[in-house]
Amino acid sequence: MLQLVLAMRRLSLAALVGLLLVTSWPDSSLAAGNNVTTLSTWANGSSLVLDAAGNPVIAYEDSLLPASLQILHCNDPVCAGGDESLTAPDFQRGQFPSLTLDASGNPVVSYYTTVFDRLKVLHCNDPNCTPGGDSVSTPDPDTFLVEWPTSMALDASGYPVIAYAILSGSLRIMRCNDPNCTGGDESITVHDNLVAAPSIALDAAGNPVVAYYVRTGVNYSNGVLRLMHCNDPNCAGGDESVSTPDANGTWPSMRLDAAGNPVIAYYSGATTGDLKIMHCDDANCAGANESVTIPDATGSVGLQPSLVLDAGNPVVTYRDETNGALKLLRCDDPDCAAGGDLVVEIDTAGDVGSNSSLVLDAAGYPVASYDAGSDLALVRCTDAKCKGVLPTPTPDPAVGGIAELPDVPSASLQHEGSS
Repeated sequence: MLQLVLAMRRLSLAALVGLLLVTSWPDSSLAAGNNVTTLSTWANGSSLVLDAAGNPVIAYEDSLLPASLQILHCNDPVCAGGDESLTAPDFQRGQFPSLTLDASGNPVVSYYTTVFDRLKVLHCNDPNCTPGGDSVSTPDPDTFLVEWPTSMALDASGYPVIAYAILSGSLRIMRCNDPNCTGGDESITVHDNLVAAPSIALDAAGNPVVAYYVRTGVNYSNGVLRLMHCNDPNCAGGDESVSTPDANGTWPSMRLDAAGNPVIAYYSGATTGDLKIMHCDDANCAGANESVTIPDATGSVGLQPSLVLDAGNPVVTYRDETNGALKLLRCDDPDCAAGGDLVVEIDTAGDVGSNSSLVLDAAGYPVASYDAGSDLALVRCTDAKCKGVLPTPTPDPAVGGIAELPDVPSASLQHEGSS
């Protein structure tokens, strides 16, 4: 098997077209103690969850022509051995997927497909998406999407609720009335304008909460952070709560804390290029009195973050644009207040760290998929801090101290949600 993999990697790009390739080998940029796997060559834009056994399930785009949506279900925690389940349930391009598992452990994925520029929904009929019987629907067939990530959650009935941006610039919220989003009769509402990169969660009543940004500047590199909290499950009536908690914020990743208040990791925009963490003190992020901290401002950092909460404390993977690296933030309090947060560089080999998708395993250890140059990689840390390399130097205290966290017993670490 190893000889076959090495031989295939020597082929030219033209010879690789149409082939599926899953490989795994150590990455020297990862310090001893962390595990990294190259999942696929010529692939990008992943969404990661862990199955009941703690093994990764990953949706991503295979970039080789003809590009397609791929579902990788690993049979071990680090996707080693080259014998993982890999299927292509849709041979149209599967950009910007958002993956979750239904109650049976079967993948459900929303994604954007080109050349047809449509929202699609995949619901697999088994955990490996074995060919035959999977549902692939186009629930909003008359609407062109713009190339921004989709974001999906499942409601209490297991029906998808999806936030996505369309070509005209508005935000759409779709609530499906069946598990597969079929029938052409889903609830779709339209909101705001010049919207990008929505991140959705459902509150305790099942009402959508969506963080997104309104695009400004050249190449949409800057924007205004907004938070919409719907007052009904379908976001109907045009009377939703919409706030602007930060005039400088792009690429949000959002979770709800135990009280239902949004916690958002986001990029300040290209002008300042900082990682920001907002912890709202109410469910609507209203009142202009939210906690906003800047735990990393070393160069241009914070693009395309992925946030989870660990006992209420933010844990974030994100891209360091200046150095082309993948970084991890682990806060020691719910607001990421200055003085005790940990920032480490996880992968510094080449141009890596875009489109990361982070989860915590049962021990509270970070697991993330991300773009590594033209390839797709997985890192699985063997401790809560990913202490493969030393923390980055302490920045200006005015924007948040960086120090080493005390050792945290793994039993105290609680995983809240996944990307």
